[in-house]
Amino acid sequence: MKKNIIFAILTVIILISCSDNKNKDLQNIKDLEKKLTSNSTEIINIKQSKELVSFYKDFAKEYPKDTNSVNFLFKAASLSMNIGQAKQSVELFDKIITDYPDFSKVSDCMFLKAFVYDEKLKDLVNAKVAYKAFLEKYPTHDFAKDAKACLNNLGKTPEQLIREFEDKQKEDSLHASK
Repeated sequence: MKKNIIFAILTVIILISCSDNKNKDLQNIKDLEKKLTSNSTEIINIKQSKELVSFYKDFAKEYPKDTNSVNFLFKAASLSMNIGQAKQSVELFDKIITDYPDFSKVSDCMFLKAFVYDEKLKDLVNAKVAYKAFLEKYPTHDFAKDAKACLNNLGKTPEQLIREFEDKQKEDSLHASK
């Protein structure tokens, strides 16, 4: 009986401690988010951004079932994409797709993963695979048209795109004049 009481007390202490840590972690994230967004210049503070990404990832690792975790991972992936951490961004989008398949933004993650491969990493092979996977799973998504255009333009130089656009305009004007 005495052992059960001691065990119950220890369990309550551990739960309270964990809750305090979680609240402290959430407050640290809120504080850093506020600090980052209160910056009056439009320049992203890379050091603070990396620190925030680290906080997001640590929180999600520590509390994977918490409803904030997947949102923090999405924010971490998006922030990583915008601060030159493209590989990390892809890894985070993959983690969301794999570990949180019911997340409301999984489709966005799939598209953004393809976009990062395409635009940031210049990895055309993986970009093609990722765009196709997105289109196969979400053929009517708002980004489907964009994904198709990206696939059609994959690997083309700006000059090639301009030439194709001009040729299309000429073709359209010939058809309109008939």
